[in-house]
Amino acid sequence: MSTISPIEDYRESYVLRSQSDAAENTVKRHVRHLHKFQSWLQERGKDLESDIEVEDDLLRFRRWMKLRGAGTKCPECETVADPFEDHCPDCEADVSEGEPVGYSEGTIKNATGAISKFFQIKRPDDTNPVDEWETTGSDGKWSITTEKKRATREGVFYLESDDVDQLIESAEGFRDKLVIRILVSTGMRRSELISLRLRDVEPSQKRIRIYERKNDEYRTVGFRSDKLARNLRMWIDHHRTQEYGADESDYLFPPDGKGESDHLGATVVRDIVVEAADRADIQQSYGTDAMGRTQHLVTPHALRATFAVQCAKNGIPAPMVKEALGHHSLNVTDIYTSVIDDDAADMIRRDGPSF
Repeated sequence: MSTISPIEDYRESYVLRSQSDAAENTVKRHVRHLHKFQSWLQERGKDLESDIEVEDDLLRFRRWMKLRGAGTKCPECETVADPFEDHCPDCEADVSEGEPVGYSEGTIKNATGAISKFFQIKRPDDTNPVDEWETTGSDGKWSITTEKKRATREGVFYLESDDVDQLIESAEGFRDKLVIRILVSTGMRRSELISLRLRDVEPSQKRIRIYERKNDEYRTVGFRSDKLARNLRMWIDHHRTQEYGADESDYLFPPDGKGESDHLGATVVRDIVVEAADRADIQQSYGTDAMGRTQHLVTPHALRATFAVQCAKNGIPAPMVKEALGHHSLNVTDIYTSVIDDDAADMIRRDGPSF
């Protein structure tokens, strides 16, 4: 098993692809920015291989870079200390109360470009968060103006109920159908799906507990579908026992034997959805990535959007959907942010989409 870091792996891949002297200098800058982003993510319980959200991660990182990304000015000798250090590297004074120092808009733009390039080279099958946004002016405001938005007009791609039924029907095997049904019935991220453990799933109660690494806490999601409850029970009691590695794994979805992970891989989940959409003849594309590969619209993320839209159509208030999605940066009022998990789970079980 390779122990090379994703940033070092990126550096080597970038240089090999570019094959120029200038590439070394460019990638050095990229590596510096990526290390900064990685450190910032790690303080939030994530890393460069996690699902990177546009608002929760990318835009917050940009704001942090602007306000204090360069470091903290030492109150004793005015040396700028690393933003992740508590003491001055020169005089060792406590800098926790020092003046924060931010970066220029040009440096922030370069850091954003490094993140985008990292996704193009090392995570080509995943949605590039930078591609979801582009600057609208020198004030640093951002808006969704991507090929995906132009392809979908409103900027949010989701499936209608008939399409969801076709998608599930076109999936191969009991496991793949269940994966799709869970994603679209709960709105969870694919990284959350593959991290589910058997103890977190309660089919009889129509509840699933999802662990959020960046908050070090669980959120509870409910689901309405009787069919999903039955299928989860059948999977746990029968179908799962026949899967590779099931005896040694306490995850809901054991590994498929193709890697060294102890649970199903994120890429496998994406392929399940993309290929089922192809077979159902409902797949759409919105361009190609840096490697010339087709970018698809029907992905696990589209199922998350489908869940949210169907909840809205069924009259579930936005704060309840916010809790179910585990999305912590929706623009809601303070009174709505006090909504608790159990209230959201109960309402989803009663009025949520049922597939």
